[in-house]
Amino acid sequence: MGNYTVDKKRKKCGKSGWAQDSMRYTFDKTMCKDCPHKIECAGKETVVKRLDVGINTADYYEHSQRAQTQKFKEKYKKRASHEWKNGEMKQFHGLDRAKGYGLKNVSMQAKLTALAVNLKRIAALVSSIFLFLPKTA
Repeated sequence: MGNYTVDKKRKKCGKSGWAQDSMRYTFDKTMCKDCPHKIECAGKETVVKRLDVGINTADYYEHSQRAQTQKFKEKYKKRASHEWKNGEMKQFHGLDRAKGYGLKNVSMQAKLTALAVNLKRIAALVSSIFLFLPKTA
């Protein structure tokens, strides 16, 4: 197994519908016993060191490295500026639940909802312009 591991098992842990897979590595007891870093690594009371590593750890690390690039940050900035509009359509305009069946009906509902929200914004802009125009008798 390498690196003084004596056992390697796949571990499944489920908490309230959330399944979490990991690999549990158990290290050699005799190696931990004589190690100068035993207290920092395993603790005073622990006889053997066990390490749980999530199955998706490599994917999470890859994503975190990608998230630090300039290209990702620019895309994220654009996405963040549109997210509140999607939230408004979902919360106040019925886009949280499809009214019909099929991709065609859902697509039409999304487009009509976006149209309604845009018309609402245009109406608000036009009404605010008319408030500041001088009134002629």
